[in-house]
Amino acid sequence: MLRDPCRGARIRSAEGGAGVRVTTTRVIPSSPADTWRLLCDSRLRLRPLCPVFYLGAPRPHECALPSGEGGPGAERECRSTAGTVHQRITVWEPPARLRFHMETTTLGFGRHLDALEDDFVLVPHPRGTRVTRTTTVVARGWLKPVVSAMVLVGLKSVHRFVFRNWQVAPQHIPAADR
Repeated sequence: MLRDPCRGARIRSAEGGAGVRVTTTRVIPSSPADTWRLLCDSRLRLRPLCPVFYLGAPRPHECALPSGEGGPGAERECRSTAGTVHQRITVWEPPARLRFHMETTTLGFGRHLDALEDDFVLVPHPRGTRVTRTTTVVARGWLKPVVSAMVLVGLKSVHRFVFRNWQVAPQHIPAADR
């Protein structure tokens, strides 16, 4: 088990040793439908608070559905300070669950990975929506343990950064879109 330098979160190995998994859960103060819209189209504006971003980890800027349409097989694209990640949606159950895997990336870590998969589960909560994000990474090469640790520490920081942005985002959703 590894320690995340951002608030001591724990990172666990995935079952069977095939990869590593990081899970983060937060309550977002908006309905599941509004939170779902953030999964499909969000722009992140807050300054990074975690030192991992200052050490060079790519800071996310936005995620969107390039075609404007979602569903199994559709593309989802996320852009960061260092490049783009193209994802393919595998589970589309609005407004409860979204799963996708990375197909290609221009980010440097991509050449060290065999797989990267994200799963978002949204559950109504008295204060809005409880969102659980689980990212599973399968590294390749002889530096697999080092690559896994570095990628997952960065991913935990990304999880927290995105959730912090989403916690303020509902204030910025136009009333007509609510």
